Amino acid sequence: MTYFYLAAATLVVVALLLLLRPWWRSGRRTVSADFLPVLNAAIHRDRLAELERDHVNGTLSAADLAEAREELQRQLLDDTAATEVHATDSFSRSSGIVLAFLVPLLAVAMYALLGSPAALLPAAVQAQRAGADMEQLAATLAQKLEQNPANPEGWAMLARSYKSLGRWDDAERAFGRIGPDLEKNPELLAELAEMLVQKDNGFTPRSRQLIQQALRLEPGNMLALFLGGAEAFEGGRYAEAVALWQRLLPNLEPGGEDARMVEASIAQARERSGGGGRPAIARGDVAPGTAVPQDDVHKGVGKAAADKGAQQKPDAAKAGAESVSGRVELSAALKDKAKPDDIVFIFARAVDGPRMPLAALRVRAADLPLDFLLDDSHAVMPSNKLSSAQQVRIEVRISKSGSANPGKGDLTGKSAAVKPGAKGVKIVIDQVDP
Repeated sequence: MTYFYLAAATLVVVALLLLLRPWWRSGRRTVSADFLPVLNAAIHRDRLAELERDHVNGTLSAADLAEAREELQRQLLDDTAATEVHATDSFSRSSGIVLAFLVPLLAVAMYALLGSPAALLPAAVQAQRAGADMEQLAATLAQKLEQNPANPEGWAMLARSYKSLGRWDDAERAFGRIGPDLEKNPELLAELAEMLVQKDNGFTPRSRQLIQQALRLEPGNMLALFLGGAEAFEGGRYAEAVALWQRLLPNLEPGGEDARMVEASIAQARERSGGGGRPAIARGDVAPGTAVPQDDVHKGVGKAAADKGAQQKPDAAKAGAESVSGRVELSAALKDKAKPDDIVFIFARAVDGPRMPLAALRVRAADLPLDFLLDDSHAVMPSNKLSSAQQVRIEVRISKSGSANPGKGDLTGKSAAVKPGAKGVKIVIDQVDP
């Protein structure tokens, strides 16, 4: 943004230099317009007096005197005309000053009218404004649909809008208002399943049923294939996950980011399937497509934190651009609301992206305050890592139910937006979910 301002100011200065060039030249060759008439009159009187003295002394005849007087009169007229020109130049200089002010003002006004002033705002402000605009559009659309509810396409559009805003309950209700068309549309079924996965922080029986229904209607649906593979991976059915993702791969751009993500997931599923059965999930070993498994997420961490007062010490050698480290504390006002064995979930989510966590960690309330480290080894999906995000927000939840899903009475806290590589991030758990 600073570079834009400098470039714009430079262009305005260059334009002014070119436009005001004639005024500079006239200013260098003119004298004060108020002083010139007085000077011309004095010179005329002196020369006339000198001619008359020559005539009295006999050195200048009467005829020569008359001719000299006429010549002086012509010179005086010429000088008077020159003075008027100088006065005009003085007026023109005033116009130049006015022009020097008007050009920048006109440039700013034209940019405000025809340009994109919002593009100069910080990214966070732009995102906030975009979210506010989306909220307004969604509210307007919802009002129109309430007046004319027989509009499946409109409800689908509203559901997608709520989904992009993270308003999961509203999105689910909007999907439900689509009507019978929802059951016939595999893309909408897959989108609803994806929304439920994000809302529930993992797969549930309903989202699984929706994925299977979408695949029955359209075996090649890309979103359903991706979600189906992730669900199979989470369930330990690695061969099924590989088969589904391999069906998806030919539909993706070769060498593209999506293709590389799916290839990485296939490679991990094949590696897991070679070991026979489903291994115990250890630290940083979370299945693709789920935020945090309900019971056995990060057992390595859970075991390390089982002893009262144990703390996870960040590994300084690993702390880098792919990690975020800091400290989680429980506010004094909420200490009596947390039991030592309550489960604490620590998530890293992308600021501009889906709510599916990029990295996750599970400890106990007895371990607080806790020094934590989240990095790519804690990735929820192997192909969607913390280091790939521009900005992340660390969220902490003390779950009363032991589930990663939000629940009534959970204690929560979150950090400001930070970049991967941030250290010393402090999160205070100071909120209670209603």
